[in-house]
Amino acid sequence: MQTTVKEFLFYPAFVMLALAVPMLIVSVAVNIYAGSVDLYTGGFAKYHISTSTGIGDSQLQDVARGMVNYFDGKVQSPQVVVDIRGMKKPVYSQKELIHLEDVRKIIDIFKTLEILSLIIFLMTGLSMFFAFGVSRLLKGLQVGAAATIVFLSSVMLWSLIDFNSIFYFFHILSFSNDLWLLDPATDYLIMMFPEGFFFDAATLVVATIIAVAILIWVAAYVIKRVLLHAEKSSRCALEG
Repeated sequence: MQTTVKEFLFYPAFVMLALAVPMLIVSVAVNIYAGSVDLYTGGFAKYHISTSTGIGDSQLQDVARGMVNYFDGKVQSPQVVVDIRGMKKPVYSQKELIHLEDVRKIIDIFKTLEILSLIIFLMTGLSMFFAFGVSRLLKGLQVGAAATIVFLSSVMLWSLIDFNSIFYFFHILSFSNDLWLLDPATDYLIMMFPEGFFFDAATLVVATIIAVAILIWVAAYVIKRVLLHAEKSSRCALEG
């Protein structure tokens, strides 16, 4: 009876562990890159944003730092006063500021998800290890990693085929208003962050997530093989 109950409890723990793996990898990757000044300034350089906007490179770095500090909750507003072709002015309009507030709410969700998924991962991982053994723990990690690889590879394929549609779908799903529909002729937010930047950033994030998931799957596989080999060697020694 005790064995039956134990096996029954195995399945929800296994599923929770497998789900925690992609949630943790995705949330950590998103939070790291959302807080990377280098990601933003690299995009500014690649797309010649200084030339197209008239905002100097040093001021674009201030814009990037202001945005990162805003997403981290260190400042109340991402607004930065810049010199645009000899005229000092705030870089964002009120519409853009409201949209960035919406973006920060999404990033806050990922920060919360990172904490929750880490807690679930540790709790279920330790439970699996002590109650069901390392082999089942490693299998749960592999299933979670494999699910991450399959899903994110599908997303990457979709983005390579038609990034416009996935970009549109993301905004419709993520925002309850249309403030993300900015005018590239007047709104500096979209001038500084053209669609190409988001394609590059999304590709980088997804590729990182897939790479980490592959490493987890391979590491779990290698450990399983090592343990299996050690078990066989021990059994042979006892029989001999």
